[in-house]
Parts: sequence; structure tokens; C-alpha cells
Amino acid sequence: MAKKFKELSEREILAVAISLEEEDGRIYGDFADGLRSDYPDTAKLFDEMREEEAQHRNSLIETYRQRFGEHIPLIRRQDVKGFVQRRP
Repeated sequence: MAKKFKELSEREILAVAISLEEEDGRIYGDFADGLRSDYPDTAKLFDEMREEEAQHRNSLIETYRQRFGEHIPLIRRQDVKGFVQRRP
């Protein structure tokens, strides 16, 4: 059952943040791949954005591991009641 954001623990909030960084990085990577042949400079920008998201994700993972250990529960935006949804 989905929880409201305000009901999430610190551990769960970090897990959602990690999931969001992963999702954003994948979206930017998909944009870059789709633009690369016709718009290589724009694709490069999306590649840089993807890399920045990867750095954010890695930082959050390190914080999570220091505080809670190795296992990061899978919690995605759709698992949080009322969280902003993205259209595909």
C-alpha cells in the first residue's frame, strides 16, 4: 500500500531519491540516444545531464550505505501516494 511522502522514514526518502536519480538519468540517456545522429551537440548536453544524475545517485547511495547499510529497498515515485507522476 502506498504511503504519503510525509509518512516515509528517512531510509525510505533516500531510497526514493536514489530511484528518481536513476530514472532521470535513464530518461536523459534515452533523449541523447534519440538525438545523437541529427543533433550531436544537444545529445552531448543530455549525456552530461545523465552523468550529473549518476553522480547525484552515487552520492545518495553512499549516504544511504553509511546510515543504513547495503540493502536499498525499491521504492519508486508510484509507490508514494500523491507523488508527482511523469507521463511516458
